[in-house]
Amino acid sequence: MLNAFRVLWKTVKSIWEDMLLLVLMNGLTFLAALPAGLIAYLIISFGLEVSTPENARAILALMVAALAAMAVPTFIPFAGCWAALYAACNRVANGFALSWEFFFAAFRQNIWKWWRYLLLSFTVLLLLLLNFLWYPLQFPDEVWVLWVQGAWLAALIFWVAIQFYAFPFYVEQEVKSWKVALRNGALVAGANPIYTLILLIVVFALLGLSLLIVPPLFVLVGWLLWVMTGSEAVADRVKAYRDRLEAEERKKNPGPAANRPRNEP
Repeated sequence: MLNAFRVLWKTVKSIWEDMLLLVLMNGLTFLAALPAGLIAYLIISFGLEVSTPENARAILALMVAALAAMAVPTFIPFAGCWAALYAACNRVANGFALSWEFFFAAFRQNIWKWWRYLLLSFTVLLLLLLNFLWYPLQFPDEVWVLWVQGAWLAALIFWVAIQFYAFPFYVEQEVKSWKVALRNGALVAGANPIYTLILLIVVFALLGLSLLIVPPLFVLVGWLLWVMTGSEAVADRVKAYRDRLEAEERKKNPGPAANRPRNEP
């Protein structure tokens, strides 16, 4: 539990130390996502307007399909900026200097790989939301629906937790693989549930407060808070894993380092 609060403190410290560049990079990422956000808002608003108890299920399915189709073209610029923002936060979390040259290099190198993965991640998120909302519409009078909704809600939270770790894990890798990043994200989320829940609850609470009370603050640092917290959390878990490996190595080979056996070529 204390590790989670240390990560949150380190997140604030890291953002503060490179505030100007990080805020500008976050703003650019927000602008890149604006077309997708506006179209999504129009789709959801129209769906809610035409929805009635009789056609609610059909409208819900159409809204999900429209949102998935909308993401295909509009996520292209956003994917590059999202990748570059994660790369920038990873660099700051590991104590390296930050620059616009680094940001745009990460944008060019990752745009298409991240676009494909974002479409997958967004589609899974939509399907989980669809199932969570579908069952009470399909079976409004059934008692067991609450249990099914609970299961879908748990799956939705777990998927969000995996994404929280998967993006920074991908940036950390020398050999890039979304499969490995997803596996590592699932392992960390599953092995550290309290740690993960504390981070997610605090981050979502801060994002919600900033959006409701000071919307410009959300525009300036909203996504930056999410990305930097995930990056710091992964850096913390990677360090803990390496420390554990070193401790196990010392147990196997006690004594001064100079007296330990070496692996000769």
